[in-house]
Amino acid sequence: MKLITLEEHWESDRVNQAAKPYMPAPSYPHQNPDDNSIAEFAAKSQRDNTELISAGQQRLDFMDANNIQMQIMGYGDNTPQNLDPKVAIELCQMANDDLADAISQHPDRFGGWATLPVGDPEAAAAELERAVTQLGLSGAMIHGYYDHRFFDDPFYEPILATAEKLDVPLYFHPAFIPAEISEYYYEGQGWSELTAFTFAGAGWGWHEDLGVQMIRLILAGTFDRHPNLKIITGHWGELVPAFLERMDQILGLTVNLQRSISQTYRENFYITPSGMFFPAQLQLIYTEVGADHLMYSLDYPYNHPADAAKFLTDSILTPDEQAKIAYQNAEKLLHLRK
Repeated sequence: MKLITLEEHWESDRVNQAAKPYMPAPSYPHQNPDDNSIAEFAAKSQRDNTELISAGQQRLDFMDANNIQMQIMGYGDNTPQNLDPKVAIELCQMANDDLADAISQHPDRFGGWATLPVGDPEAAAAELERAVTQLGLSGAMIHGYYDHRFFDDPFYEPILATAEKLDVPLYFHPAFIPAEISEYYYEGQGWSELTAFTFAGAGWGWHEDLGVQMIRLILAGTFDRHPNLKIITGHWGELVPAFLERMDQILGLTVNLQRSISQTYRENFYITPSGMFFPAQLQLIYTEVGADHLMYSLDYPYNHPADAAKFLTDSILTPDEQAKIAYQNAEKLLHLRK
């Protein structure tokens, strides 16, 4: 079974070096001077980032070992997306140029998501159009949001309208949440600062944060204005699918939308696992949205699942459904068919 995986990360070393003076310092809890758990964990988990900043033989060897025909690469955690537009516009252009160059070395194996300077939506929309029409990228990967503005804010309308016009998806990826939210929800007296950090991050918080943003897009009527806008989220939908019926039951009574919350979600959203290969999650998401709105992702190189295709081939899905999720849906949505 061949695979096309959609949440695979890459970074430009040139862009990272240029962006370094403008990147915010990492925000850690550090309430207790005697608690060194974050620093100790970071020291143990330091890793070589060679895989992240290259699209060469090491990446191809991993893909070959896992039957991955194509990776669609998006910028990793060091994305310049949310920097001040005074620097972000140029850095995002550089990132997209470098990504297109990397893809050109193996165009049958790699595709890419554009990086956009979302703090200037008009510039971001122009860059999305350039990235798609001139560089051949497949859409854009959006990390979180800019300056506490969720994407339901009319501020971002040029980006959403351009994605719909170009018929390309936006892949929304989690990002670190604001410190005040982290402190209120995720810090506690009964666990370490490392637990608070991971609770606010990949252990729960940033998935909830992105899920809230997706629901806000629906409630704000985004998909009434843009019925053909297509959104992808990883990590099995960032907690949203489990509450579709409940939202219809309660929240849906309070809004004036052309479609129900659940219908909008099932028609405009696509979901990938991000390497979270849990059968119960697959069963839930398959039940909620069906095989036509599921695709595949590993979250490489942050995640290196062994025998990536086995999760699908061992699943409850029929061979036809497996093929849709493995590559056919991606080919259709991203216009990858030659």
